[in-house]
Amino acid sequence: MLGAVAGTLPSAVTVDVGLAQDPDTGAEQWAVVEANMPWFSHSYCADPGRVLDVVLRAAGPRDLVSSHDLGFVRAAAAPA
Repeated sequence: MLGAVAGTLPSAVTVDVGLAQDPDTGAEQWAVVEANMPWFSHSYCADPGRVLDVVLRAAGPRDLVSSHDLGFVRAAAAPA
């Protein structure tokens, strides 16, 4: 999955993948279950150091955001 779409995802995202069963045939196939912000996800069996790297990348200062990730950055909210 990542080989096909990795370039379209932000560098700081978690993707949950699992086996899904086709209701008609019963055949199992891999499917993306959900994609989340890193701080919203559970690390399950992932390497904790790599999980922390992704969370820090997602929450780091704006001046360290790569040009690829700028398209995923939200504008700051106006003060109330």
